[in-house]
Parts: sequence; structure tokens; C-alpha cells
Amino acid sequence: MAEVFDDCQNKFDNNKYQFLSLLDETINLDEIVLVSFVTHFHASTGRPRKHQLYPMLKAFLIQRIFSIPTDTLLIVFLKYSQELRDFCGFDVVPDASKFTRFKQDFLMDLQSMFDHMVDITEPICQKLDPHLATMTIFDTSGIEARVTENNPKYANRIIKQLKAFAKANNLDKSYDPYKAAYGSSGYRCGKESSCLSRS
Repeated sequence: MAEVFDDCQNKFDNNKYQFLSLLDETINLDEIVLVSFVTHFHASTGRPRKHQLYPMLKAFLIQRIFSIPTDTLLIVFLKYSQELRDFCGFDVVPDASKFTRFKQDFLMDLQSMFDHMVDITEPICQKLDPHLATMTIFDTSGIEARVTENNPKYANRIIKQLKAFAKANNLDKSYDPYKAAYGSSGYRCGKESSCLSRS
């Protein structure tokens, strides 16, 4: 089994096209995706879906495997890589709103799917290296959905509310509504960006 892992790692590092071919041959989404997810996805929406379930899931797998941090960057990769589009099965790459809506609408299904993937892959990881397998257990968060808390307008609204709270309760100058907003909302941004306007 270690040889299979080494071969897979070598293809991942040196030949992305072969790596995608290997993934396509070995990943059987019918075994990974729960029937409840498929049923939920195909429930009546009032009109046919432009993008099917498996291509969307393959795009998210690619995003995780290649550590693509944002949906926007994933879309760029998909638009400029025929191999990635072929692997996923996209004739037309979905826009950012489609990815966001998919994650919002199917958050619990995605969580269940990734939990099921852990159940499948954890014994394999144990066989490869029991010590490393204990570390991989902590990195199984799956796909994070875009949530209200990650919207700058939401963060600014929270800051205004916290400022009003501080004023109404005569809190001293040590109270920082910006720190409180970061701590309570789960809002994330890079240290170089000005993600919250101090107004």
C-alpha cells in the first residue's frame, strides 16, 4: 500500500494530468455520495439544474486537493485548465454565486459526505502510517460554506452595534468593538487587508 501512496504522491508532485487521470479512475462518487444527498439535490426546484451534482463535487475535491483557497481562484483554474474541466465534467464553468448557493443549500449533505469519506479513508491511512493517520483526523473539516459572518457589511453592522453597546453601557476606552467583532463573528481576513472599515 505504501508503494501506491508513493506513486500517487509522485504523480501529484510531477504530473498533474496523470494525477487527475488516477483520481478519475479510482474515485467512485457512487460509493462516497450518500443517497440522501442525491435525493436532496434532485428534489424539485421548479426548473432543471444547469450544473449536475458530481461535477460540482469534483470541483470541490479539486479545490481541497490542490489547496485552492477561494471559489474565485477555483473558477479561474477551471476556466483556464481544460484538464480540470474535463475531470470535473463541466462544459461551462459555474459562476461564484452557483458555488456559494450550492454550499449553502447542501451544507449538511456536504458535511455528511465528508464524514463518510473519513470513514472510508481512515482505515487506509491507518494501514499506511498509524502515527500520521492520527494527525489527518484533525483536518477533516470538509467544505466551508460562505456564511453571513464572512460578509464585510455584516462585520460593519456588528461593529456599529458594539459601538452603540459600549456607549450605552459607558464602557471604558479599553473596550475595542473591532476586536469584539472579530472574536464573535468568525470573520476572517488577511492581516494586510483592511477588511473592516473603521467608521
